[in-house]
Amino acid sequence: MAQWNSSFSNFDRIEQLSIHFYDNAIEERKEERKMKGAMLVGVKEQQLHSMQDYLNALNIVFDYNKEIGHLDGNVAPIVADWPGQRYIRQALTHFHKKNENSIPKEIVSVVPLLGPLHVALNTKEQVMKIYYPFFEKLFHFVFGERKILAKKPRPWRTNLLLELAFTAWIEIKEHIVKKFIFLQKNIEYQVIMELLDNIVPASLDIYALLFRSGSFDNYVETIFRIWTFALRWHRKNYNKAPLAFLSDLFYWEKIEHPMREAIKKNLVQFNDYWVENMHSRIRATTSPKDAANNIQKQAYLLDFHKYSAFREMFSTTKRYPYSPRDLKFLTTKTCIFLISQFQEIYRKNEETNLVSSKIPSPLKRRKKKELPTSYNLPTLGEIDITSMPTGYSTLFPPLFNNCDHCYKILNINDQTIILICGHGFHLECYNSMEKKCRHCLNYYKKGIWKNVNAFLNGLNSEKNFDKDLDDDAQEDTEEDNNNSEETEIDQLNRQESLELDLLNRISEINSW
Repeated sequence: MAQWNSSFSNFDRIEQLSIHFYDNAIEERKEERKMKGAMLVGVKEQQLHSMQDYLNALNIVFDYNKEIGHLDGNVAPIVADWPGQRYIRQALTHFHKKNENSIPKEIVSVVPLLGPLHVALNTKEQVMKIYYPFFEKLFHFVFGERKILAKKPRPWRTNLLLELAFTAWIEIKEHIVKKFIFLQKNIEYQVIMELLDNIVPASLDIYALLFRSGSFDNYVETIFRIWTFALRWHRKNYNKAPLAFLSDLFYWEKIEHPMREAIKKNLVQFNDYWVENMHSRIRATTSPKDAANNIQKQAYLLDFHKYSAFREMFSTTKRYPYSPRDLKFLTTKTCIFLISQFQEIYRKNEETNLVSSKIPSPLKRRKKKELPTSYNLPTLGEIDITSMPTGYSTLFPPLFNNCDHCYKILNINDQTIILICGHGFHLECYNSMEKKCRHCLNYYKKGIWKNVNAFLNGLNSEKNFDKDLDDDAQEDTEEDNNNSEETEIDQLNRQESLELDLLNRISEINSW
């Protein structure tokens, strides 16, 4: 993962961490939460399970437009979650094919766009879900064995764990990479390496840094990177959503449409933060048992008070639970945890080698059903193939000691290359493939073809999409009051000795 994130970040660490801390009074995001310029047009009790449901919701905007005329001769980008994008696209498809007389003509002014905040939230949730055993170990090591990490932690806590893992990894990366220079095809090393050096930074940076800093090219590249994760994670929504967004950009670029340039120059304006923030405020001040009219009144009240100087003057200000000093302490502990994990992986390398040698020879094309779906590893235990680098999801899983092109012995040196997907090649073989991993390239091509066709078929269909949505139910979601660890850091006075311990552990890496 390229370390472009640190070169143009204008946001401090706590400010980034509080991205998903949905507390109206949180000090670090006070200005952004004022939502200056945002206006609540209307609130309506409405199911959102079909194209018609979304058209009913859009009619609020279309009716308002009859008074102000903003849509006349203009377009209205709607930054939405995946169901919103998909049903609006379905309505546009049916309108142009004249399949539905009930679709209002104003729909042609609507341009559905990928919501960057939803992408970030969804990706982080999936990272925590798929790599839960790893993060549970990290959580217990850093915060104590008696602490309980919910299967689906609250967004701000997930953000904290991911940030601790990545910041700690940056501190020790040089030493670990040097130690594993000849063991780069060790499966367990590849799993943790890809998590820390590819998946975690992409999920952290996509919204907090790339989108909010307006880094268009890096943002687009990372959207595709996140799609590659969703493909092997078998997501039903986000194995299509990024492709639809990228397709629009490429099409606008091809026909030289000004929309692409408008997004590029004003990327930070195409934000779904204000909608998510308003939803969070409403949820925080209402109950699921409240009647619809009470929720509507509360929404209008919240919209009114966002400009209230009186309310702001007498409101209680809160701060992010951790200070910079706390975060330094937690990061140091995370560094020690990661070193211990890599040490265990290094120590059990020979056992991992035996596991790797059991992978069937890729010389013969195999059916998908013959591919392994999980691996039982010495340190990480049994892990699903979705937790592993992309190469293990292809028809040709990486071999431990062989080139993944010519299948001859691969002695790792300056004439070899090991890719983040897990495949490794002699440089001569790699160059013969035009410096692309042909196994993963074919996997991505098939994934694009399959999901684009499925998406287009859905747009032309008369049926609803509900059964095709990902099951992101809130089971085992962390309770709001489950925040004990942030008030129980009772070892801050041990920071100096902890840093000394870390230095000693780093110095011992060479003698493993």
